[in-house]
Amino acid sequence: MQLLVKEDPLWRRAAEEIPRAVSMELLVGADAFWRRAAEDCARASRRLLVEVMTFEGDSVGQRVAADIASSPARDRRVIVDGYSRVVLSDQWARWPMARMTDALRAEKRATQAMFDGLAAAGVGVRVTNPVDWFLANYPARNHKKLIIADDVAYVGGINFSEHNFSWRDFMLRVEGADAVDFLAADFHATWDGGPRAAALDLEGLRLVTLDGRTNRRFLAEIERLLASARREVVVLSAYLTFPYARPLGRAVRRGVGVRLITPWENNKPLLRDYLLDFARRHHFEVKLLPEMSHLKGLLIDGEILVIGSCNFDFAGHAAEEELAAIIRDPALIETFRREVIDPAEAAATGQGEVTPLAGLVARVKLRIANVVAVAARIWKRRAVEGF
Repeated sequence: MQLLVKEDPLWRRAAEEIPRAVSMELLVGADAFWRRAAEDCARASRRLLVEVMTFEGDSVGQRVAADIASSPARDRRVIVDGYSRVVLSDQWARWPMARMTDALRAEKRATQAMFDGLAAAGVGVRVTNPVDWFLANYPARNHKKLIIADDVAYVGGINFSEHNFSWRDFMLRVEGADAVDFLAADFHATWDGGPRAAALDLEGLRLVTLDGRTNRRFLAEIERLLASARREVVVLSAYLTFPYARPLGRAVRRGVGVRLITPWENNKPLLRDYLLDFARRHHFEVKLLPEMSHLKGLLIDGEILVIGSCNFDFAGHAAEEELAAIIRDPALIETFRREVIDPAEAAATGQGEVTPLAGLVARVKLRIANVVAVAARIWKRRAVEGF
């Protein structure tokens, strides 16, 4: 089997060799994920590297922080995005935007104390992409969710907070030196302030890292995969928008059945309105979940599965650092269908409707927001590359 590594800016071939074996395990639900991850943290002896967008000082964050601090790994480090400095419990926690309650102020203090405690325990902590006071760079987030414990890694969509742990979500556990070393190299690049775009092919698995500056390459790859769809595409996303929605619309026009699973009780109603309006206009089949879901994935003809941190939205495309896994392993895909798609469809109620006017308003507002996101990408590129 060929090992192909592509690195920013050229995504060139760096090596060809026989890769070592990789094994994958799907962990559905935050509790199942963290029980397994905590065991790996406790066993790690060489390295424990954690990267996440949201890490809050509530009961979930404190639990995760305690497991990190108690790990015997010699190299323990945490990367958290600057988002956690300005948003807590899905609310603004920074002047002048915030109208903070006593509970939110207490959580803000607890979050800072949690990171101080990690540092006191010898854990390296680094905040990436600090949000400036004018919010000009707000869309330029590090949206990755990654844990590395020796030769085990976790990728997916789960953040460390009570509300994130309560949402429907999953993580992928990957075991194998080639895959984990590739992800660790990405962690180190981010730690050093230079997030990279790269890809690694292993048996049944392609890992892709996005740097927030050249994400158009990932969109092109998704477009090629969707163009190959013959029968059906199942989409799981709370936040699907342009430009990823467009190739789905083209698939429908070719006669491919596109089925969308998304929550009605969305923490970002504007994105929900856009998504449901787009689905109505392009004749997607929609399965509406009654409660918030953070699931994200594309299943193409039951043969190709795309998962990871990417929401398939305009902000992620324009400016966010992401991790994705493109899976062609039949057993893992069948597990995903059985444990993620089937239960989600069984829970769907089909209740909820967005008016054409609400859809139009959402489209206009998101187009304006996209201009800001593109500007944030330019800011990020200049900050990283010194333009």
